[in-house]
Amino acid sequence: MSDAALIRKRRERRRAPEGSSQYDSVWVVGKRLAKELKPFWKLQVVVLIVTLLQAGFGFLPPVILGDIVNRLQSGQPVDTVRYFLYIVGFATFAGLLSYLVGFLTQRLSWSFLLAVREKLYDHMQSLPIAYFEKNPTGKLVSNVMNDPSTVQNLISGNLNTMASDFVQLAIVLIVLFSISWKLALLSLVATPVYIYNLASTMTPLNTKSDEIRRTRDEMYGDMQEKLTGIQVVKGFGREKWEVRSFYSLTRGLMGLNLDLSKMGTRMWTFAEALGGVGQALVLYFGGQMCLRGEMQAGTLVMFLLYSVHYVYGPIVRFLLVLDPISRAQAAIYRIFRTLDTVNKVSDKDDALDMPEITGHVQVRGLWFEYLPETPVLKGIDLDVRPGEMIAFVGFSGSGKTTLANLLMRHYDPKEGQILVDGVDLRDVRVRSYRDQVGYVIQDSALFNTTVLENIKYGRPDATFDQVVEAAKAANIHKMIEGLSEGYYTRLGEKGVSLSQGEKQRMSMARAILADPRILILDEATSSLDSQTEALVQEALDRLLKGRTSFVIAHRLSTIIMADRIVVMENGVVTAMGKHADLIKDEEALYARMFRQQFAAALG
Repeated sequence: MSDAALIRKRRERRRAPEGSSQYDSVWVVGKRLAKELKPFWKLQVVVLIVTLLQAGFGFLPPVILGDIVNRLQSGQPVDTVRYFLYIVGFATFAGLLSYLVGFLTQRLSWSFLLAVREKLYDHMQSLPIAYFEKNPTGKLVSNVMNDPSTVQNLISGNLNTMASDFVQLAIVLIVLFSISWKLALLSLVATPVYIYNLASTMTPLNTKSDEIRRTRDEMYGDMQEKLTGIQVVKGFGREKWEVRSFYSLTRGLMGLNLDLSKMGTRMWTFAEALGGVGQALVLYFGGQMCLRGEMQAGTLVMFLLYSVHYVYGPIVRFLLVLDPISRAQAAIYRIFRTLDTVNKVSDKDDALDMPEITGHVQVRGLWFEYLPETPVLKGIDLDVRPGEMIAFVGFSGSGKTTLANLLMRHYDPKEGQILVDGVDLRDVRVRSYRDQVGYVIQDSALFNTTVLENIKYGRPDATFDQVVEAAKAANIHKMIEGLSEGYYTRLGEKGVSLSQGEKQRMSMARAILADPRILILDEATSSLDSQTEALVQEALDRLLKGRTSFVIAHRLSTIIMADRIVVMENGVVTAMGKHADLIKDEEALYARMFRQQFAAALG
């Protein structure tokens, strides 16, 4: 497939709808947002009171100007100094209120932003591994960082203005109808057209906003993947393709934002034109009333000022904020979709803490599936004694890693049980169980912090001496001492400065320090040279000693000494026993895999 075809396919995928939601309704979104803002109700009340005061002072200048015109028309004297002081005083006080409204609104919006971000991140941490496997990292980061910011911008930049506008509009309509109901109706003649224009534009705005969000998420995720895998990009000479791909995303994002802006601008222009028609009608018929002596000129001036600034003005401003409202609605939907995601691996109401584990693990009739009617584990039975080392062997897709994830309780089985010391894992609190289980994976997840903090990650209260002892046991202490700042050296993103073997030994030091009762190693010694493998194997032997352990390894040489080797094919255990027994059946899978690996090793 050509580069252009790939880019076209990417655009089509972004335009595909994500499906309906209970938050498609603006009313439902508003109610849920109000619920999230409820903890800040005191601050909202203060903002509302100050906003009402600000709106009240906004009514005074038209009254003053109308009175001045009426006095001039009737030949009455005008105290210009007094009116000047009135206007300056009102403007100054209105400015102070405007500053106060802005400050309080910013405080409200930032408080909301902080609370929602913390709530989102906290909830994400509680979600199962399946959620993170399904959603790209860029999308998740955008959900926590960008979506709350979008809503915060709406609150800080628009909600206080909208509240003030609606209050002023309600009061002004009462005033206008009390002056002249005929002119008031003329001033509102374009309102039905406004409403129709608004209703017909909201759906396209929401659709475009959602497409913008998906493009942005894809851009973030793509950048993160490619910068993390920059060695692969450069190794295959794909730099120019990646640049073109990034250009496509950024320019596409700019085009989508311009489309959204054009929609808002068209509505605003249309509203301005209709507003002009209404004002012209009021001026014409109001002028006729003044000529007939039915209305004073000052009263008409006041009427026009009110209708321009407090009738048409709020409507035009409301149309201008449809763009941020649309963006915010889509962001709110994504926020609540995440918060409403149910953790399928959660604690029962009556769950108890896991007692101190001795390490007896029983797997009974275990079935599991990722997709309906597509089992990946089929009737697995195991009985593991405390301190035993169990090795899982099989080709990719045989179910080894899935079984390891079930033993970690990243998933719950569809059928069957996993018992630890006779206790079903579903009957205990997840955290109390995982606190006693260690997990070492091939990718060796290390964080962009110091060596010390990385090793202490599973046991934050460990002393420096305990960290050093764990590093020595993992054969990594000498390497750490050789770093520029020793244990206080920052490792960079994902431990980029370390070799694969060093990363794995660092992960083993972390597991040794945590001192788990059950240990799970997922392909922990694959893809290493023989010298490094010897160091890792020595560290591994120390780590496994005295613990119930489950090891998945592609290098069968690393598991020859396992107490039992479990051979898996297509989610079924097809053989189980010691290496010496399994190797005897030359046609069996284990013996064939063993011969293939040693033949490859011998050249």
